[in-house]
Amino acid sequence: MENLQALCGSCNLRKGNSPQEVMAARFGFPADRLRPGSGELRQWQREALPLVLSLVGHEPVLVEACPGAGKTMFGLEVVYRLVEAGRVSRLLVVVPTLGIADGWRWSASIANPNAPSMPLHTSRDWRPVDPIDDDWLGAVVTYQSLFAQTEMFLAHATDPGHRTLVIFDEVHHAGSDAAWGISAQEAFATGAAGVLSLSGTPFRIGKDPIIFAPSKGGHARPHYRYSYDRAIADGACRPVQFVQTRGETTFRAEDGVVHTVTFDDEPLTDLGQRRRLRAALEWIGTGSIAEKMLRDANRYILGLRDRGDVDAAGLVVCIDCDHADRVAAHMKAHVIGFRPVVACSRRRDQNDPDPANALRFFRSSHDPWIVAVNMISEGVDIPRLRVVVYLTNRVTLLSFRQIVGRVVRTDPVNVDDHGRVYLPADHRLLEMAEHITDAPDLLPPPIMIVTDGNDAYRLVIDADGNTTSVPFETLGTVGEQGAAFDTDGREANAVLIECARRFIEREALTGTDPESLALAAAGSPRLREALLELRDTQ
Repeated sequence: MENLQALCGSCNLRKGNSPQEVMAARFGFPADRLRPGSGELRQWQREALPLVLSLVGHEPVLVEACPGAGKTMFGLEVVYRLVEAGRVSRLLVVVPTLGIADGWRWSASIANPNAPSMPLHTSRDWRPVDPIDDDWLGAVVTYQSLFAQTEMFLAHATDPGHRTLVIFDEVHHAGSDAAWGISAQEAFATGAAGVLSLSGTPFRIGKDPIIFAPSKGGHARPHYRYSYDRAIADGACRPVQFVQTRGETTFRAEDGVVHTVTFDDEPLTDLGQRRRLRAALEWIGTGSIAEKMLRDANRYILGLRDRGDVDAAGLVVCIDCDHADRVAAHMKAHVIGFRPVVACSRRRDQNDPDPANALRFFRSSHDPWIVAVNMISEGVDIPRLRVVVYLTNRVTLLSFRQIVGRVVRTDPVNVDDHGRVYLPADHRLLEMAEHITDAPDLLPPPIMIVTDGNDAYRLVIDADGNTTSVPFETLGTVGEQGAAFDTDGREANAVLIECARRFIEREALTGTDPESLALAAAGSPRLREALLELRDTQ
C-alpha cells in the first residue's frame, strides 16, 4: 500500500519497475537477440542505406521504392545497423493491416535467413497495454491500433532508458488531418528518437499533408526514390504483361433504356464508360467477359505449373464480398472445380482476423487461387503470385499500381519470369497500364464504379426529359480476346495472339503460351510472318 499510486494507463506503463539510472546503465538491446541477414543487399538498398543512417534521428526520412523492391528487408537492415550501433533500443512499426504486420514479423524471424532477424510482437501475441519486455525489440502494429490506443504508444515511445525508432509502412495512409495521422503525431512527434517512412507508390500531398513526409509544391519529396523501370532494369522486379479482354456489354440504365456497347465503341460519355465497365465486372456467367479473364488466367497458371513453376498462383481482385462470393462460386463450378481461398471482410475491416488468417494460409500453401477484396493491394509479399485478374472497381492510379505490384516481386526459384495482369479493355485501365513504369508526382482523382447493394447510387439518365429512375441492371456480357502489351514496349493484337494459339497447337509446343509467343513475335518479323500465315486457318 505504501507504493500505491493513482496513474493513468500510459503513466503506469511508463513507470516500469526499474530505477532510471539502472535502465540507462544497461541501455541497448542484447546482441544475442539479433542476427544479421545472409542475403545480399540490392544496389538501391546499398545506395539508400548510408543516406538513411546519416539522417534518421535528425529529421524524419522518407524512402519511396516501387512494390516488390524490398522495402521490408531494407527497413530491417536499417534497424539492425541502428541497434547494433546503440543508437536505438526499441522499434515500433506501423502498418495498414494485420496481414502486412504478419509479413513484417515473418521477415524478421529466423525463418527468413535473408533479412536481419529480431524478436517483434504483433497483435496476435501482444496488446498495447502490456509492456515490451527485455526479450523483445518491439512490435508491429496497425494504424487502427495506434488510433485506438494512442496514449499507450506514447508511453512505449518514451519509455525511460529507451530510444525508439518508428517506421511508418505505406505512410500515405496517415494524413496529418486524418485520424490515423493525428494519432501518429500525438504518439511520436516528440517521443521517437527517429522516424523512417516507407512507401511503395508516389503520392501527392494536397490539403491534407502526410505526417512526417517532406513535400514541395504539394508533392511528396522522398529522400530516396527507386522507380519500377529501374527495378526492372536491375532485375529487382519482374516485368509485367497486360492481357486485355474485350467484348460486348448489355445493361438497362437508370432511364429504363437497354444499351448494348462494346469496348470498341468510342467515344462514350463518362457515365457510359462507367456503366460499361460496371457491367463487365458484375456479370459472372458462361461466356462473359469476367469468365474469359478467369479461364484464360487459369489456363496460364496451369501452363506455368506444367513447365516447372509448381506453386504458381493467381489473385482475383473483386469489388466487395458479395462479388467475391459469386466469383469464387463460379470458379468452383466452371473453372477450377473447387472453391478458391477467399480473403474478404464483411465488416469492411482490413484487420479482420478471418481474411488475415486466409492470407497466412495461402502464403504457405500450394493453392492456385485467392479471391480478395482490399486485402492484397499493398505491402503483402507472396512471391509465388504470377497473375492478377482485375475485377475491381478501384480505378485510380494509386490502387492500380498497388494491385499490379502484387505480381512484380522476384522469386529466387523462378528468376526468368514475368507477372501478368488480365483486365477489361477499359481505356482508363489501359492508359494506367501503359504508364506503369512512369513515376508521376501527381495522381488523378478517384474514379469509382457503382456496385449493387443498399448504398448503390441511383443516377438518373434523362435524355428526353422523362425521369424514370429505375435501378441499373446488367443483362449480360460476351467476352472476346483483346490485345496484349508489356513493360518492354512490345504489343500484339488479338489476331496475332489467335495465330500464336493455332501455331502452338499445330507444333504441340509446351514451353510457351499464346500471349508470350505473340509478344515475342512483335519484336521478330520472321516469327510474326510465320504466325500470321495461320490467320485464315481453322
